[in-house]
Amino acid sequence: MKKTLLTIAFIIALAINASAQFKPFQFGLKVEPGIGWAKLNSDHLFDGKTKINFNWGFVGNIYFVENYGLSTGFNIKFMNNEYSFTTLDYNTVTRTIKNQYLEIPIGLTMRTERIGDIRVLGNVSYGLGFILNTNEKNFDTSGNELTMITSYNKMRHALIVKLGVEYYVHKSSCIIVALAFNNNFANIYGTDYKQNVLLNNLCLEIGFMF
Repeated sequence: MKKTLLTIAFIIALAINASAQFKPFQFGLKVEPGIGWAKLNSDHLFDGKTKINFNWGFVGNIYFVENYGLSTGFNIKFMNNEYSFTTLDYNTVTRTIKNQYLEIPIGLTMRTERIGDIRVLGNVSYGLGFILNTNEKNFDTSGNELTMITSYNKMRHALIVKLGVEYYVHKSSCIIVALAFNNNFANIYGTDYKQNVLLNNLCLEIGFMF
């Protein structure tokens, strides 16, 4: 019995010592300038254009060991996109979309050992977005604005892949610079709307972790 108690005490001491070597919780803020584009999955859609996007958010990481942990937080995403389509009477319409989403990412963060003041990190997450605001405009070939009724899906689903570096400025505080690809994989429109469009973006994430 005494040996068992000593073994348990030794394991607990090792766990406490290991946890003291790194900070298990990490929180911070970020901004994400980048570009967005529409992936068009219907035959009558064409001429998608790249647009500048700007996002910001809050980041929370929970590390169960030093270099592997769960990541979450929230992102405020502004999805700016443009494409054209033909109507049933064969007219061409150009649509600009400036939608705003609240995105909750849940994923796994991996990072290397420190190399001086730097770690390389990677992240793979699922992003569940909730639409906050829609701003859509439609124009005919003469530039006249058209009034159209569009049904948007209330949720947006995305796979987020990120690769970057942490640069430590003081103890556990660091600046993060990463390239983040946000790949939308479900139609942004409601099931009763006859278009299939995905809104993707590629951003440069710049954040500060406390």
